[in-house]
Amino acid sequence: MYLQDNFPTIRVVSIDLLAVSDYEKVTIIYGWSDKLPSLTHFPSLKWLQTLSAGVNYLPLEELAKRDILVTTTSGIHGHQMTESVLGMLFSYTRNIRESILKQEKHEWGIVNTGTDLVDKRVLIFGTGSIAQQLAKTLQVFGCDVFGINRSGRQVDHFTQTFNYQEGKSKLNTMDIVINLLPGTKETYHYFNDDLFSNMKDGVVFINMGRGTSVSTSDLISHIKTEKIGFVALDVFEEEPLPKDSELWNLQNVLIPPHISGATDKYNDRAFTILTDNLIKFMNHEELKNVVDLNLGY
Repeated sequence: MYLQDNFPTIRVVSIDLLAVSDYEKVTIIYGWSDKLPSLTHFPSLKWLQTLSAGVNYLPLEELAKRDILVTTTSGIHGHQMTESVLGMLFSYTRNIRESILKQEKHEWGIVNTGTDLVDKRVLIFGTGSIAQQLAKTLQVFGCDVFGINRSGRQVDHFTQTFNYQEGKSKLNTMDIVINLLPGTKETYHYFNDDLFSNMKDGVVFINMGRGTSVSTSDLISHIKTEKIGFVALDVFEEEPLPKDSELWNLQNVLIPPHISGATDKYNDRAFTILTDNLIKFMNHEELKNVVDLNLGY
């Protein structure tokens, strides 16, 4: 085992092989599993390294109360998620999705002429590493890319950034709106009737953040009225998406099953962050991707 061989002073044990008698000795957890008992069983736990960028599934209050360090794999999702967004956009702008549906019916011809990304105004909610990679790439296609974060601070690769309130006033000028917000109490149902109503008619909406940040019922209402021209949803309030969800039957909706962050290189990239952080942890240095447990990201 690589970890055991390269960190001989640390005992590495799979959760499947961890004896109950050893719970009190656990100081580091890599990943997260439903097989794990309550954190109260790990009195010596000091650090949790996740396999994800988001942490909304963790017991954040308990982790904060015990002052347990939490780090993420933020930074390894940019390329694949950017490619996923491009695929979603092209499926709409270049009529690829419609072509596939026509092909299945052995039908020739496309109803819509399509469009391209040149001069499209894009607003991205969130300006972290994924958003920066996405903004940089969209600019190559001639898009004018704007970002939203808590303070409105300027971030590389964005034409301009706004705080939440400022961003809301810009919604009706944007052709494409992309959500990359984390799942927190503050962002719960942030995308609701009020926000959708402020968007430009026929807007393209893509959710790559967290399903809980979007009110599904409000979204469906605005899809049906064609306020929203095209929707691509990689995440949902309930996963798997229930078979009786109205979203399945709406023609202008694309439903990837929460796969935008997946890649065959994922585990290797995540493991690199783990090993780098492990060295820092042992040397009492500041770790990479530390989570603010009060903010939830």
